[in-house]
Amino acid sequence: MSVAHEVGASAAQTGVPLHEVLDHVERAYAPDPPDHPVTRAAALAWADVSLVHRADVSCEDPLTSMATAPYLRLRLAEIYRGAEADDRRVCDSHVLIVVELPRPGRVNEIELALRALEVAEVMRSVFTGDETIAQLSTRRFAALTTRDRGDDLALNLLGLLLDRALDGRVQARLWVERLPSGADGVASVLASLCE
Repeated sequence: MSVAHEVGASAAQTGVPLHEVLDHVERAYAPDPPDHPVTRAAALAWADVSLVHRADVSCEDPLTSMATAPYLRLRLAEIYRGAEADDRRVCDSHVLIVVELPRPGRVNEIELALRALEVAEVMRSVFTGDETIAQLSTRRFAALTTRDRGDDLALNLLGLLLDRALDGRVQARLWVERLPSGADGVASVLASLCE
């Protein structure tokens, strides 16, 4: 039974779905039906490890430490709820500062990851407060910030530091993305930025 426990735990750790684990147990006992305690041990071990793994899933990319797009969506929902409670409009108080790198030609995954790290570092050096900095796609990044922090000075500084960090290899495009007046328009704004 300890072998079944190890098989179930190991499978969950590597992302193997439960139905495949059970298929393996069945094949190990074929042509006879599998032993119930063995099947149970494999399934329980798989479930235990899966729960721990699921609880450990982060809302940020482990490489860049930038927030994910779903987390940015959650932050925006919180800001809209707070604004509604205070009878304010988010479009008057917050913006997204967007950084877009050109479409990669013959760039491999490692180069894209290194560029993302460089962009993350630069964005954090410009937006040092409680701003949410997220990677929306392999080439788009955004900082959710207050309107006063998303001014021309911040954009110019961000552009200058990105030029230095990317050594002129890549020309980043920057813009201020206005947020919709209501929370119902956020999904379409983020969908267009994540494409």
